[in-house]
Amino acid sequence: MLRLFSLILLLAGLTFLGWGGYRYYMEEQVVGSGSQVAEDQPFQSSSPQASGPARRSGETAAFEAAPAESDTFGIASATSEMMARLRTVPIAHETPTDAKFNRAFEVTVAIDATGDETAADALPGEGNVVEGEAQILDKAQATLTGPAFDIDPVSPSIQRISPVTENIWRWRVTPLETGMHELRIELFALENDEALPIRTFTDRVEVRVSRLGQALAMADTFDPVFMILGGAGSLLAGLFGVFRFFRGR
Repeated sequence: MLRLFSLILLLAGLTFLGWGGYRYYMEEQVVGSGSQVAEDQPFQSSSPQASGPARRSGETAAFEAAPAESDTFGIASATSEMMARLRTVPIAHETPTDAKFNRAFEVTVAIDATGDETAADALPGEGNVVEGEAQILDKAQATLTGPAFDIDPVSPSIQRISPVTENIWRWRVTPLETGMHELRIELFALENDEALPIRTFTDRVEVRVSRLGQALAMADTFDPVFMILGGAGSLLAGLFGVFRFFRGR
């Protein structure tokens, strides 16, 4: 019994030492990089044009490799000229029906303007696939939002519609909360700095957490220094127990 208890203390001590040391190192890296940025850029303009709003969790960020044009367009009134140029094409999107807490998954949207009858064949086909139709112009924008998720774009949010292959939008999504939550996909047809909403999808994803995930989430609430000290104490207690066990034999 003493040997088993000592082994548990050893394993717990090693786990707390490793996780606490990793978190402490990462926090020091963040602080160090922030100080370096402050030294390299001692002055920042207070002009509204010089600083943009910070991206919040659940909001789609601008893709770095996207064209220099802005992702922000005024919502256009549906003029008869724009409506006359709209053409109907198949569209499909894929999201998982369930996900694990703090484990990233991918959301994909595809538009096929090549003349094919479906856009679903451009999707991975591993989650819940929903097909439909959308009316488009020469350019389209897709956005993904969800307050319970951290969302990072993997592809440009604005794309010129291709006549030879499918247009695909992808996002890497990490659940931040457990339970049932919504993801909202919005598509816009773009023309002359105007955006015409063309389709909106709302998907519900159930986010679950494993026993290990619960333990890691709880560990994240502890101070890294406290974790290191607690891990060192547990490790020493375990070593002492093992030493007494072998000494007594």
